[in-house]
Amino acid sequence: MKVWAYIFITTTHPRKVVQTIRQFPGVVKADALFGTPDAIAIVEGNDLAEMDAAIDRIFELQEVVGTDSKVARWID
Repeated sequence: MKVWAYIFITTTHPRKVVQTIRQFPGVVKADALFGTPDAIAIVEGNDLAEMDAAIDRIFELQEVVGTDSKVARWID
């Protein structure tokens, strides 16, 4: 079963970060925001390790100051 998370991103260059992370495997969607945080991404993986690897890749970008991840789950 796929797992996903919402990643709230604080960055010095929202446009550059969003354009970059949209190309990363596991990133389903990424958008710049007005206000705080600077950007948001939806990341998914086949398991927690795969999802975490995508989140780590975002955090490793030089322009990223911090991230706040919220793992989501489907509720019927």
